[in-house]
Amino acid sequence: MSKRTVVQGEGQSDGPPELVIVGDRVVSSGLVSDRPGGLESETHRIFQLTLSMLRDAGITPGDVVRTRAWYVEDEAGAGETEIRDTHGVVFDHPGPAFSAVKVSSLPNNAAVAIELEAIKGGADRIKRFDSDEMSSTSVAVMCDGELWVSGTTGFGSDVAEQIGSITGAIGQSLSEFGMSPADVVSTRHFLLPDAQFKTPPDQWAAFMSQAIPTSAGVAVEGVGEGSLFMLECEAVQDAAKGRKNLRSGRSYEVDHNYCRSVRVNGRDVTYVAGSTSTVVGETVRSEFDVAGQVVDTLETIRSSIEGQEMEWADLVKVRTYVVGGPEKLAEAAAALDEQLGDMDVAVTLVGVPTLARPEVVVEIEATAIAD
Repeated sequence: MSKRTVVQGEGQSDGPPELVIVGDRVVSSGLVSDRPGGLESETHRIFQLTLSMLRDAGITPGDVVRTRAWYVEDEAGAGETEIRDTHGVVFDHPGPAFSAVKVSSLPNNAAVAIELEAIKGGADRIKRFDSDEMSSTSVAVMCDGELWVSGTTGFGSDVAEQIGSITGAIGQSLSEFGMSPADVVSTRHFLLPDAQFKTPPDQWAAFMSQAIPTSAGVAVEGVGEGSLFMLECEAVQDAAKGRKNLRSGRSYEVDHNYCRSVRVNGRDVTYVAGSTSTVVGETVRSEFDVAGQVVDTLETIRSSIEGQEMEWADLVKVRTYVVGGPEKLAEAAAALDEQLGDMDVAVTLVGVPTLARPEVVVEIEATAIAD
């Protein structure tokens, strides 16, 4: 097992670790407030608790390379604007890559959950592109040859036009650091339910075909005003020259130009795609069963990590999308705890309106880091 340090927040004695540190890499669980009070109040509280944890672990806000906010719009109509305003106070300009995604539900009926990634001691090495002073966010952030690109939305009247705009913008971000779409290793896209597609638009197929990266595609409640589609990605310098793209044998991966896991040049990270209980032949195991699909999906993820010559014990992060309300999130949390509870893995859980097929109710992304 990779050597890791885990950090629990004030007053938390059980559940998954809030921060996991392997070497100089830091990942968090989906962090929620210990004081319910609406989106704006909870956002302030989460960042207060998070900064305290980072400080105690010897990590500065300047070391943070990515933040992500999952939120449920509250009765007062608070949403992404309020989260960005708080982010701008918490982080100095220029800040990390950032995404805000509106979802159906969060654990414990929280209004907002925050995730972050950091490189401990990386502040002086981090390079940022196209930073926004008001929100202290950057379109792209690079450290030690790895690039994190913010959730990017585009322009156009339909999803194909927006994807064309988005992939063009991401290509520009990559080029600012001497990289190209062929260096992309991991992607996740969020889209409105009525914007889902069975056949990839030409713009999407062309972008993905250059690298065959991992992919997670998740229907959500919102990705910004007027937007149908948002794309995040990670890239690694010179990944195009030496990477292992591992597929599971599903025809869907071939049709959509992605793979199950990626590892670059023997680096310490394996990225695992959004995975479900669907197997070769496009058969769904444990139909409509949240706990069963958690178990089935983790089997696929384990195979994808071990296929990259890493150990299952190197798993440090899972991000789980669940169809259903808080009770289904609780069911997924219990199943994850049963499977991973002794492994010190950071866990994020979000409720979404639908996944790729009606009988699929769980999708899990994962990251493994070797010390």
